[in-house]
Amino acid sequence: MSDPSDTPSPPTDLPGDVATTLQEMDIHDLRETIIYAQELLHTHNAPLLQIEPFPGEEIVEITEHPGYTEVVKRQPCGNDCEDCPHGPYAYHVTRERHPDGKEELHWVLLGRDKSMDE
Repeated sequence: MSDPSDTPSPPTDLPGDVATTLQEMDIHDLRETIIYAQELLHTHNAPLLQIEPFPGEEIVEITEHPGYTEVVKRQPCGNDCEDCPHGPYAYHVTRERHPDGKEELHWVLLGRDKSMDE
């Protein structure tokens, strides 16, 4: 952004010194700042460790990553089979805010975690 007229206006509640510092950064430093800010946001959204197993489930491992939590768990199939619980399965878990302001955990199945097979 060499032309000052191309520079976006900072949010009104952003401290002036922060806006000035950001405007003076090169592309690499701006990208590093974004990554750092996302990591800070993730720490402010913690604790995702409020993850609790449902009845019959076994949480095998919880790993925090920038922006999400990976959860590996075994779970029952609901059919009263002798092999329950099944898995382990890996999940990508994030905090999701709904329009009404309520926050819930959003689970996405990544698949079977074969590294934990016994």
